[in-house]
Amino acid sequence: MRLVIKPESFNEIISGKKKTEAREIKDTTFRKYLQTWTEDDNIGLLYNKALMEGEPVSEIYLYNNGVYPYIPIDYKYLSMTTGPTGSGDILVVEIVNITFEPVLQKNGYPIRFNIVEDDFKPCKNGNYCFWYIVYHLGKVVEIKHRKSGAEHII
Repeated sequence: MRLVIKPESFNEIISGKKKTEAREIKDTTFRKYLQTWTEDDNIGLLYNKALMEGEPVSEIYLYNNGVYPYIPIDYKYLSMTTGPTGSGDILVVEIVNITFEPVLQKNGYPIRFNIVEDDFKPCKNGNYCFWYIVYHLGKVVEIKHRKSGAEHII
């Protein structure tokens, strides 16, 4: 999978200072990150039964007592590129783990809400939450500098 990152993050990953890369899971991006099933015009999320009580709900924002029950796509490597359109330098990094974290408010609590008539209503104990998928980075396996044409395979 390819992600666009800032040049500062590119250098921090190479130096080993930055060890994770996170993305918010949204209606427009969840298929990039999560395993799904389709039947006719229906799409659903694959989930870990051990992490979910009761009947499954294919809802990417499900709070589930702060445990994200859905299964990530098991990418082995991330290809990351700089520049606004992804046309900059390229970095390929091993993924050693994939986890999920709730998106937090400034006060440190998860952004929770309920969905009422297709609208998000903030609620301290809401049934839903915004989530990040977090890629834990391992070894840098390739670096390509587009301007100079230099390529380093590690």
